[in-house]
Amino acid sequence: MLRWGSWACCWFVLASSASAQGLVLRLPADGTWVRYEGTYTQTEIRPNTATGKLEIPPWREQVTVKSVGTETAEFRGEMVPCRWIEVKVERGREAEGKIDVGKTGLEIYKVLVPESAVTDAPVSPEGIPNTFLPIVKGVRKLGESDPQPISEPAFRLYPLAVLFGYCRDLTTEEKGVDPGIGLGAVSADVLTGSTALERDTSRTQLDTKIWASKDVPFGVAAWTIKIVRQIKDEQEPREEFKTTTEVQVELKAQQTGADATSELN
Repeated sequence: MLRWGSWACCWFVLASSASAQGLVLRLPADGTWVRYEGTYTQTEIRPNTATGKLEIPPWREQVTVKSVGTETAEFRGEMVPCRWIEVKVERGREAEGKIDVGKTGLEIYKVLVPESAVTDAPVSPEGIPNTFLPIVKGVRKLGESDPQPISEPAFRLYPLAVLFGYCRDLTTEEKGVDPGIGLGAVSADVLTGSTALERDTSRTQLDTKIWASKDVPFGVAAWTIKIVRQIKDEQEPREEFKTTTEVQVELKAQQTGADATSELN
């Protein structure tokens, strides 16, 4: 799973400058859950080899979002209604029809979110960019380690857990599209955008497509991400950038239910 550490380091800086959106655009009834399934594919470009590239067998990925309880809690000096949201990320090779997460391919986040903070607008009612979801408290479990408290006042899965986020130039490409997910026919708006980060020796481009739908719990029906990383020597001109790595991520909502329970009690 080394790919996640390298991409996270690269994209953490980039994400801070992009208007990214999370997986929770709206709150369904408590107890609702939705599971996304798909693949993570990585290709290494190697021009000095016979094939010119190395295609790594794709990893399987599942992301489950759940509403697992309500609570009234203090947020910015006021007692407000809040919701416990739990996100489980599983990734790894497929073995006997299941994902073998190994020692590092499992992440679970449980956070208490003020209900008023959940919005599909670019900025929340509190004025916080929706890259972040403000939280009262939370806990995370990474791999086989014990759960640990989340000390940050805001929660963001991108880019450490999932390579998914809105971009500054996000535009509506189509409306009323059926994304072909496993929940049956739904109507979704197709949103597309791109974000780039360039340094003296590296350049990374992210292109994203998101199917946002009010017919799907939490508001996201599917997404695809393409990331291309290029490098060059520091003294070379920009025209000398050469592609070294391509990543493609595709996930769609496949299952949903109304019996969500927490795995981090």
